[in-house]
Amino acid sequence: MGSPRILFVDDEESIRITLPPVLREKGFEVEVAGSMAEALVEINSEEFDVLIADLNLAEEGDGFLVVSAMRHIQPQCVNLILTGYPALETALQAIHSQVDDYLTKPADLDALINTIQEKLSGRKSQPSVRLKRLSTLLNDHATDICEKILEAMKQDPQILAVRLSDSELIGYVPSVLSALAQQLDSRQDTLNSQTILLVSEHGIRRKKKGYTLGMLIEEVHFLEQAVYDLVQKNWGTLDITILISELNGFQNGLHAIRQRIAEPFGRTKKAAKA
Repeated sequence: MGSPRILFVDDEESIRITLPPVLREKGFEVEVAGSMAEALVEINSEEFDVLIADLNLAEEGDGFLVVSAMRHIQPQCVNLILTGYPALETALQAIHSQVDDYLTKPADLDALINTIQEKLSGRKSQPSVRLKRLSTLLNDHATDICEKILEAMKQDPQILAVRLSDSELIGYVPSVLSALAQQLDSRQDTLNSQTILLVSEHGIRRKKKGYTLGMLIEEVHFLEQAVYDLVQKNWGTLDITILISELNGFQNGLHAIRQRIAEPFGRTKKAAKA
């Protein structure tokens, strides 16, 4: 068996320069990443025995997201968090995220190495997790998304004033979610013609009910927020290697919806100018 392999993730260059060489001297093979993006590349291309990640990575995310990715792509890996801000809340979140342990910066090298060796000797193999695509998540949780959107609509005073039933409020959302999932599966840049017609008709109906363009756009925002909340809760079950491109595709679909849903208002403005 070769030397244990460590992925060390920290956005502070001084720490990346000083700590990995010490670990190498102790017999570990060490790969270094300076951001969440770099860490994800390593996680998806190399196998590791231990992950050591800084809690806070500048702008690009935090250590818990890196841990979540590692847990589901390489479930056998030991996950350790380094933090400069020890607190009960951090410790509880570490437990919730199934981090194996967390250590305070500046790291006590003897304590760090002892922790690594202890966790490696006591680790248990875990079953691999089949990662999902975003389209699968949308289909599996369509009801949850609709409930989240309905809840948001009922808290909006302007939408409430229109006095629509729950089924009227949800309207085209289930069909649109299905269409967005199909778009992601087929890797198409645009929604199909049937969905575009559905969205346009929804805009016309809402306008007749007294909706403003701003209210329609807010509905799309509720859909967007519900999906992103779901992605955040299920981050570890998603295939991170394609998630960014899928989120871009999802955004393209939302952009098309916003354009089509606003058409009734655009025609009115053109007619008024004429």
